[in-house]
Amino acid sequence: MFEVGRVCIKIAGRDAGNTCIVVDLVDDKYVLIDGNVRRRKCNVFHLNPLKDKIKIKKGASTTDVIKAMTTAKMKVIEKKKIKRTEKKKETKKDTKEKKKDAKPKSK
Repeated sequence: MFEVGRVCIKIAGRDAGNTCIVVDLVDDKYVLIDGNVRRRKCNVFHLNPLKDKIKIKKGASTTDVIKAMTTAKMKVIEKKKIKRTEKKKETKKDTKEKKKDAKPKSK
């Protein structure tokens, strides 16, 4: 029933209602899924398999899965990319200035 490339709908958890594709078989109860859900190991009882099957390799990357979904004309949910800011590295000079600015402890 569950094989690599099988299109499913997640029916439990935070990603419930979203379509996913089986990427790998972990064992008889768990599969690795990806697609419009977070890539993760999932219990087969939390998935509703559909008739559709997409041709992908076992262990395909997320980009490969998304490409396969677009060629099969399936709806792909765009994931927002997190914009991360760079932290300024402190130099020895900056730490010395901070120590000077700090108030001395009163006894």
